[in-house]
Amino acid sequence: MKKQLLMLAVILVVCMLVVVGCGDAEEAAETETLDEAVEIAESGEIVKTIVVTDQMGREVTIVGVPERIISLSPSNTEIIFALGLGDRLVGVTEYCNYPPEAQGKDIIGGFSNPSIERIVELEPDLLLVSTIHEEEVPRLEELGIPVLVVESSTLFELYASISLVAEITGVTIAGEALIASMQKRIQAIEEVVAVIAPEDKVRVYYEVYSDPLMSAGQDAFINEIISLAGGVNIFGDVNESYPQISAEVVAERQPQVILYPDYHGTADMVMEAMADRPGWESMPAVIDNRIYTISDDISSRPGPRVVEAVEAAARLFYPELFN
Repeated sequence: MKKQLLMLAVILVVCMLVVVGCGDAEEAAETETLDEAVEIAESGEIVKTIVVTDQMGREVTIVGVPERIISLSPSNTEIIFALGLGDRLVGVTEYCNYPPEAQGKDIIGGFSNPSIERIVELEPDLLLVSTIHEEEVPRLEELGIPVLVVESSTLFELYASISLVAEITGVTIAGEALIASMQKRIQAIEEVVAVIAPEDKVRVYYEVYSDPLMSAGQDAFINEIISLAGGVNIFGDVNESYPQISAEVVAERQPQVILYPDYHGTADMVMEAMADRPGWESMPAVIDNRIYTISDDISSRPGPRVVEAVEAAARLFYPELFN
């Protein structure tokens, strides 16, 4: 079987050379930009080479199937584990706290300040980074390691991220299954909240930060989570990811539900601060005591657990529909 595969590879390579040799310069250029090719290593084994476009618009060449992966962001770490590739992950950041197994991997530093020396020591064959590492990408590329930027700001982009990582790691079936599972769970929520008339949807205020006061605009990931859960983000009309706002404007928009992330035990402090803000005592969310904390990890990370954030939000918005 191995000899048959090797012969097939040789035939493919010969055919490609004939095309380049007989065609004009334009045909040769097209051959060189093939998204996928087959190379023959000195050992005689067939090595798959893929050229993909990452989410910074960069073309990245992946030779072979990555077996030693380092993730520089919590969301990418979660994607790797969700695809069943935890055993290939050799390094993570100190903020990669899910699943618990991630904590057992070698730490290569913080989210925004990874240790180049530690990365080199771990000898990875793939680095998964996010857009926050944009300035670091050229320096990382100098290490001779493929660097793939994987970042999502919408659910559609998240599906593309999962598909991309699954493709280059050789687990496309697992990627398709994960995406299908997520879509099924999202669809189940959408079907339940579809019975709610637009004018009856709950108005939601999401507090990103309290000092200065910041919320989530239309470009924030949480905005889509709120929408999928059947709510209306009161700052969803703001063309900004995380706009700075005022307590008075929040009161004017009369939210019926308030959500805020639990930054590791800050819930009680935030609750007390809200109660003291001028004009908030007359807001429906305060009157009806509909102020809830939600996990910062699942609501802000563009990873597979975003489905849990949608499900949790929907149950908070419409408990009567999910009994």
